[in-house]
Amino acid sequence: MIRLASKFDVPALVEMIREYSKESGIDYLRDESNHDQSHVEQLLLEIIAGKGFVLIDSKNRGMLAAIIVRSVWSPSVLELRELAWFVQPEHRGGSVGGRLFLKFDEIAKTYLEHGRAKAVFVSLRTESEIKSIRGFRKIDSTFFKD
Repeated sequence: MIRLASKFDVPALVEMIREYSKESGIDYLRDESNHDQSHVEQLLLEIIAGKGFVLIDSKNRGMLAAIIVRSVWSPSVLELRELAWFVQPEHRGGSVGGRLFLKFDEIAKTYLEHGRAKAVFVSLRTESEIKSIRGFRKIDSTFFKD
């Protein structure tokens, strides 16, 4: 079952974020010495308290965190942005990731319908023929809906 995370889930979520960071394509995020646990805990608590939402699988197999932020180009516009979408490696290929995304999409639609966000952004680590361009390495592709 996928549910909204609570403050009691923060220790499990911090560990998932730690694993998520290790899998990123960015070297400094992989470096354990750069992981600031208190910052991650505080951010998760702020999101859970209303700055967005965090979804978690009831068996702690995966999570998806999303935050509401002001648009860089139009600060009066709020956007819902997916921050992290993680499934424990041993549970990939099953339904956990898909169920997390379906619940995310369901909640995101209500944010759009009720004016809580003007657009929703999701980044997916997708395979592509283009691995780099002009010295920039690809780590994901971003998709949005409004």
